[in-house]
Amino acid sequence: MREKLQTYGKAMLVPIALVALGGLLLGLGGAFTNEMTVSALGINWSTYENGAIFTFFLILKGLGDVIFGNLSVLYAVGVAFSLAKNEKGWAAFSALVAWLAMQATIQTFLKQAGLSAATQTVQGLIDAGVDPIEASKQAALFTTELGFFTYRTGVFGGIAVGTIISIIHQKFYRTKLPMVLSFFSGTRTVPILSLLAGGALGIFFNFSWPLIGSLFGSFAQFVHDSGLAGTFIYRLVVESLIPFGLHPLLSLPMRWTELGGSMVVDGVLVTGNAAIQLAQLASPTPDKLLVRAFMGGSGIVNFAIFPGAAFAIYKTAKPENKKKVAGLLIPTILSTTLFGITEPILFTFLFVAPWLYFLVHVPLAALAEMLSEFFKVSIYQGNLKDWIPFFLRPEKLNMKPYLFLFPLFFIATYFIFKFLIEKFQVQTPGREEGLESEEDIKLYSKKDYEEQQKEIKELSKKDADQALAQGIIEALGGAENIVDVDNCISRLRVVVKDAEKVGPDYLWKNSLEAMGVIRLDNAVQIIYGAHVASVSADVRFELGL
Repeated sequence: MREKLQTYGKAMLVPIALVALGGLLLGLGGAFTNEMTVSALGINWSTYENGAIFTFFLILKGLGDVIFGNLSVLYAVGVAFSLAKNEKGWAAFSALVAWLAMQATIQTFLKQAGLSAATQTVQGLIDAGVDPIEASKQAALFTTELGFFTYRTGVFGGIAVGTIISIIHQKFYRTKLPMVLSFFSGTRTVPILSLLAGGALGIFFNFSWPLIGSLFGSFAQFVHDSGLAGTFIYRLVVESLIPFGLHPLLSLPMRWTELGGSMVVDGVLVTGNAAIQLAQLASPTPDKLLVRAFMGGSGIVNFAIFPGAAFAIYKTAKPENKKKVAGLLIPTILSTTLFGITEPILFTFLFVAPWLYFLVHVPLAALAEMLSEFFKVSIYQGNLKDWIPFFLRPEKLNMKPYLFLFPLFFIATYFIFKFLIEKFQVQTPGREEGLESEEDIKLYSKKDYEEQQKEIKELSKKDADQALAQGIIEALGGAENIVDVDNCISRLRVVVKDAEKVGPDYLWKNSLEAMGVIRLDNAVQIIYGAHVASVSADVRFELGL
């Protein structure tokens, strides 16, 4: 079961690269097509808005809108592509066919019922005599996607299409038909079945989505009504799922679906707290960003909690090891604050003392999110990379509470971690006892790395990338033990037949450049950080995938 959840978590991350880029484009485009921002820079607006530079940023904004206006179809294609084990291109194409068929079917039903995009707006329903609150809820059920007037199934609809098509694809992509129909055999069978499946999904959503949509609205209302306690619980659960790579199952729906709330921005209904914030960023109004977006706490985690834990690890290291520990921790904290890559520092103490993460870090992160909401922190995400476009619209931000929340959580985390590490003799980096333990948890210096690479080249007579890929395959028990291999943003995700054949943690960290290993029954996640995509590509090439 956990293997399947890991696979789904990975599949839902496929469009994230586009989402990140789309946010940057939307932010830059929204900032430099906004009269207030441009005028604040001392530029004459009337001249600027008729020039080529304005047109350029208008195009950037449009490119961002392409991503956030089509998340449903992007997830349909991305999930099918990721879940398919073979012939991924045909799976993705079939998902697109199914998604189009689903929308066409829903549109036909709505048209027959006398519903249209013009009549199902909030204002249109109010003009028809519907109560304003009920009009808002009813209008939230509908949208227009790629020209189809349809139910707002959003990311959920896309995931449903992608999942079902991946099942159809896996079962029928090698179908053999009689000679007269042989042209439609194999992979060509899948798009045909997908067309029918899309129609069936359209029928299902036509009759079920009014109920499902209202349940989403009720759940969103429950989250809204739960106040700070709900915020605390939400962050507690998300942080607890991070080590297992399952947090996207909860965080992504909150960011891009009705579970994260709905808001009308510039006359357009936007759903999901991340989508709302990005729409607010692009809006010419000076309104603040959505406060309750479950993102303010990320800034405290990355800029205070993790640095506080790192400083405690440094201070508790043996005197002779402190210089080496500092060389380890400083780059990891920089990667966290600059780019939001938290695995290096997280796994520095997670593997040697999991209770430090779940009993200390997780509650602190939840408390940080709750206090961020209490003090009305208004910011998108929690790292400098994602903050750049938002800094261009400072009138929309509220980061002042960070001035006291950052030092408060840094100091609290430092003293708690320092006390517990010393009290329970936690073997964090620099405190190892004995050679075997030291080799098991230490990270290499640059000199160690260079010597290791030289040894690999001398022994294998092959380039380092190929040698690393072959070493990974061997450590996984050989090619015959590997069922599936892929990657997310920072982890190599593998399903094996026999987990007992997978090499020990110290082999991965000392000889195969991994930051850490997570074992979930027959599912293995190996942490490689930002370059995991190239590692995955090399491994798949060696496997002939």
